Amino acid sequence: MIIAGPAAPPGVEGCDGCGTVQGTVAVEQAAVRTEGPKHDLDVVVFLNRVDGEEPLSTSARAEMDQRGLVFIPHVLAIQQGTTVTFLNNDNDEHNVYFLDDRTGETLDIGTWGQGVAVDHTFDQAGTIITLCKLHLEMAAYIVVVNGPWFVQITLDPSSRRGEFAIENAPPGEYELTVWHKKLKQKGGPARITVRQGATVKVETVITKTKYAKASG
Repeated sequence: MIIAGPAAPPGVEGCDGCGTVQGTVAVEQAAVRTEGPKHDLDVVVFLNRVDGEEPLSTSARAEMDQRGLVFIPHVLAIQQGTTVTFLNNDNDEHNVYFLDDRTGETLDIGTWGQGVAVDHTFDQAGTIITLCKLHLEMAAYIVVVNGPWFVQITLDPSSRRGEFAIENAPPGEYELTVWHKKLKQKGGPARITVRQGATVKVETVITKTKYAKASG
């Protein structure tokens, strides 16, 4: 089931001659949590161009709320350059600080009370773990991708599979990456070619890190 994330990401609507990337994501040799606000069913699928073409810039906006001592949504996929508004709809004060999953760098953007909102613009691609210093059980993930070709899906809790479709991709060479907060894409990013007006179909698997290096 396709959920959050624009049906046509900013800047690529009505792309004449563009292609579509469709496929499936399946969990193998791993258990996933299927219930609760911090379930393991969120997956982000995105394309990165590898043929020298720079992605379009964006001035998009998104929101992440704090309610019931939970960041909502638990996973938020955005394009690099997007401004996220962090809300506090709890009775408690909340803090927001970021941990860059790649570099380990941290950034504290402040502590504020109910009804206050603070904006932050994400200028670098990567996975940002979002935390609250006042409530250590709170955590969320912001997946910042450098291009507009992405989608966020929720895996079916019974089959542990999901379908995705990324539309309006200009012809060219891409790497298709599947992100999950605990599991890794088997075989790593998949190299694909998008041709004018065509649909590319890709089947992908996510699994434990120890199984992910094998492509077969």
